[in-house]
Amino acid sequence: MLVEQLRRQGDWLFRQRSWLPLLLLPVVLAAITGDSLPAWVMHPWWQAVCAGCILLGLLLRGWIAGSVPEGTSGRNTAQQQAEQLNTTGAYALMRHPLYAANFLIWSGILLRPGIWWLWALGAAVFAFIYERIALAEEEFLEQRFGEAFRNWARRTPAFLPRARGYHPPEEPFRWGQLLRREYSTWLSTVLAAVLVEGLVRWRMMGTVVLPQTWWLLLGAVLAVAVALRLYKALHRRRSAAQ
Repeated sequence: MLVEQLRRQGDWLFRQRSWLPLLLLPVVLAAITGDSLPAWVMHPWWQAVCAGCILLGLLLRGWIAGSVPEGTSGRNTAQQQAEQLNTTGAYALMRHPLYAANFLIWSGILLRPGIWWLWALGAAVFAFIYERIALAEEEFLEQRFGEAFRNWARRTPAFLPRARGYHPPEEPFRWGQLLRREYSTWLSTVLAAVLVEGLVRWRMMGTVVLPQTWWLLLGAVLAVAVALRLYKALHRRRSAAQ
């Protein structure tokens, strides 16, 4: 059956989703270096639009990561898992808010060069990947939670948020949980944005010199990532010693 094939594809894509965006990297490099970029890509308003998309996506992910219960909405890639069904906070407005946040981040990065076909291609690749992942995820949740999932799914859109029916998160916002879950997303997003920004400036201005703000942002994110990786390594050693 077609649905079963799509579900199996979704399970495979779910396990590979952390590196799949890299498939677009050669296309982005070829597009920016090969096409003539419009002059308005260097205007502050366009830079603000692209940065706003990225920031909105990161804020949405951060809101979710800091307030969801442990054992849900995780970064695991081995298999689907859910200790309970998320139906509050962002999940009261749409069924897949993390994927909507990812789309905003993708859009902000891919729109930066002002090449419309590049964004359209990225959107098509995104839809191909996450439609299948969402299908596999919803089948897992239906098997796990049954009628509770079906009732929630019937009243909650998949990706476009509904205007009513919001319920605050049941869990309090936890900054520590946010940092643990999202630092790698921050790092990969900033690295991708720096790469694209450098290429755009090289294409338009003949230089890859970035404003100091970019390097401060990259340095701050790198420092947080290294500190958290060291903390996790020490925590694992202490746990193993005990």
